[in-house]
Amino acid sequence: MNTFTGPFRLMMKEMSRTFYINVVITFVLFVFFNLLGFIDAESASFIFFGPLYIVFLLYPFINFKGYNYILSLGGTRNQFVLAIYLSAFIFSVISVTLLNLFYYLSTNIISSGSRSVNFFHLADLVNSSNWLIYLWVDFSWIIFLFSLGMIAKTIWFNYGTLFSLAAATLLLIICVPIIVFGNISWLIEVIFMHHLQFVNILFGLSIVFLLSSYLLMFHAPLEKGDRLIIKQKRLKTA
Repeated sequence: MNTFTGPFRLMMKEMSRTFYINVVITFVLFVFFNLLGFIDAESASFIFFGPLYIVFLLYPFINFKGYNYILSLGGTRNQFVLAIYLSAFIFSVISVTLLNLFYYLSTNIISSGSRSVNFFHLADLVNSSNWLIYLWVDFSWIIFLFSLGMIAKTIWFNYGTLFSLAAATLLLIICVPIIVFGNISWLIEVIFMHHLQFVNILFGLSIVFLLSSYLLMFHAPLEKGDRLIIKQKRLKTA
């Protein structure tokens, strides 16, 4: 496997299984909520983007097994990371297209004669009718969730469970007092009153997380948690 085609096809195949399942779930929710809206005379608002959002957060954990497959067939770490990134990008574009197609059908066609059903879109917080904003908000959230799962998985894979749990606990200890005792009204205001700016910040964080994950995987160990062990052996040898 000395070309990029092999790793890319492998990651596309691994991701497609979970992706198609979540597309079916999203479509079923779309149909069910529309039927429910017609049956119930009262106005109701639904959310159906959850399955496709969550799957991108879980993708790095579900499909990381492709790392060992690619390396065992002669591929490189660089090929693995680029393959999973490109596959995630392709499926994210498809997801954004499907979500906004469902949203358009419900808002402009199905509900044209009745306002009993309404689908909430995160771009509604932006208060803009520009369809590009809707695409960008979905895309940014999906990429952020994927990058968040990727950085968590790469840290766990490189440094092991104990180190990852210790880092997560330390982060939790820092965040809880800030949330409980600090003034986070500015954050709530940014999220709900300036959602487009908030989404842009999330996209910036996504780039940082993806670059950090790439650097971690560039010299990643063959097995989970071996990075610290390898460093300790090098120190002893030195």
